[in-house]
Amino acid sequence: MSDETKVGPGAPSPQDVNSAAASKEVSVPSHFTALPKQADRLLLRLNKLLAAPGGLSSTLGTVSYTLYLLAYLETKAPTASALSTQLRALIKAPSTTSKTSTILVPAPGAPTPIASLGALISKARTTLRLFSLIPLYARLRTLLKGPKPDDDVFAHRIAVTQCLAYVAYQALENIAVLTDAGIFPAAVVARFNKGSPATARVYRAAYRSWLVGVSCDFVRLGRQAVVERRRRAVRARMAEEGRPVVEGQEEEDREADALWWKELVVAVAWFPMAVQFGTDTGFPGWNLGLMGLCGLVATSGRTASLWRTTK
Repeated sequence: MSDETKVGPGAPSPQDVNSAAASKEVSVPSHFTALPKQADRLLLRLNKLLAAPGGLSSTLGTVSYTLYLLAYLETKAPTASALSTQLRALIKAPSTTSKTSTILVPAPGAPTPIASLGALISKARTTLRLFSLIPLYARLRTLLKGPKPDDDVFAHRIAVTQCLAYVAYQALENIAVLTDAGIFPAAVVARFNKGSPATARVYRAAYRSWLVGVSCDFVRLGRQAVVERRRRAVRARMAEEGRPVVEGQEEEDREADALWWKELVVAVAWFPMAVQFGTDTGFPGWNLGLMGLCGLVATSGRTASLWRTTK
């Protein structure tokens, strides 16, 4: 009599059946299980970024100018539906035909969602700048105490001039914004605007002050380059004469040079925008894409630096 507990040749054993069933269980990829943790870490880093001094302003600026650049590129590119329509027309059309299909683009003047979001963030930045006079006052108060013993007198005068220009810019912009919002008396603006309550001339005066402040950066950086060149020449002469020189100056020089070039790039990026809004003629070839590019270059460096500190 055969033993029923034994398994015949070729038949799977109960252990094999259990292992096969276990192997059919779908395992969740590790990168999916890590998504909640990564999202949590990202949100915490964003919180640190926005809470850092200047973090909110810098981040909003970077996002705003990125959206301006994308909005400009969006107007230059055909829509996906238009491309598919053109492709179908090319496929169906005979090779001997001379007809060409038309690519539809959004109607000019109709803001896209990207452009609308950029404008909304720009308004938020303008609203936040209403409080910028307070830190500007604190800086001006410190500068008016005079240069420190080791400070360059000429560089200090440039700093005072720049701070005064930024105070004038912010004060005039605040007046224009509050007037447009119906908070500041329009009669006061009309008194200095040939009887007109329009704020266009107030904005223009504000941007001219901003242009002065941005231009001061070039003078300041030029003065820093002259002073630094003299200092390094003196140090090199001392080394040639065998006199003691502080060690580690080469590393400090490289860091100073990197910072100098970074500040120069920021000033160069802001300058076309200041010329566009601060002069009657504007900047040649100015458009939304150029404004987005200049603003992105000017703000992204500081935003990236603040982002690295959130690790």
